[in-house]
Amino acid sequence: MKIRLLILFLVAVLLSSGFAGCDVGGDTDASLEITEESTQAKPSAVLALSEDMGQEYIDSLIFVGESTTYHLKSRGVLTGGTDTKQVWAPRSGTLNLDMSTKNARIVYPPTGEQLSFSEAAAKSRPKYVVFTFGLNGAVQNIRRGKDYYKRCYLSLISEVTSASPDTKIILQSAFPVASNMDMSNYSVDTVTLNEYIDTINRWTAELAEEEGFRYLDSAHSLKDESGFLRGEFQVGDGHHLTAEAYREILYYIRTHGYK
Repeated sequence: MKIRLLILFLVAVLLSSGFAGCDVGGDTDASLEITEESTQAKPSAVLALSEDMGQEYIDSLIFVGESTTYHLKSRGVLTGGTDTKQVWAPRSGTLNLDMSTKNARIVYPPTGEQLSFSEAAAKSRPKYVVFTFGLNGAVQNIRRGKDYYKRCYLSLISEVTSASPDTKIILQSAFPVASNMDMSNYSVDTVTLNEYIDTINRWTAELAEEEGFRYLDSAHSLKDESGFLRGEFQVGDGHHLTAEAYREILYYIRTHGYK
């Protein structure tokens, strides 16, 4: 009986001292505080299968990237054909993503004048901008690492968003290369290069998640069972795309929409 009374007494003391609240780590109120924000799962940045957003959605997009982006214009697959106003590129037709890319000057399609990205964004206030990088400089960027790559990308994107804060940003996956690509200017083979591109695409998806952008995995629709660019989607050099490939990409974009 005495033991039972002692146990009841100890329990009462512990309850009154706050032990039942599990305050065993000192400043526990701060460390265990759960806010409404922390309990909400962060939505995935990856654009999922959606209703077909149609041609009007495609027409609302501005495209920025490497030569595979510029060829949206030269293949004539956008509204306006080869005179489309939807591709922003320098006179060379291509960009290489590094820390200097943010300073590039593009040929602004409506006027033909050369403008910075921020100047072009301030003039047009695009609803969406689709960035596509990953092949150019892939080997160097893998060696420089993820943090460097993300900083380069974010510095370029910021040129647009600082001038046009309401513009929605879509980061599109870089496209794979085919097995017949000439690798004489590369220090790796095609299998390794595609592995590098896949790694860079993962970094791009991470950046989209971290910064509140959207990630578009359209490269998936161009790959064969071995992960190479499908033969019918390249013009013969192993990486530049046919009009058919661009139509496949555009269909993927409009059925993985960003509202």
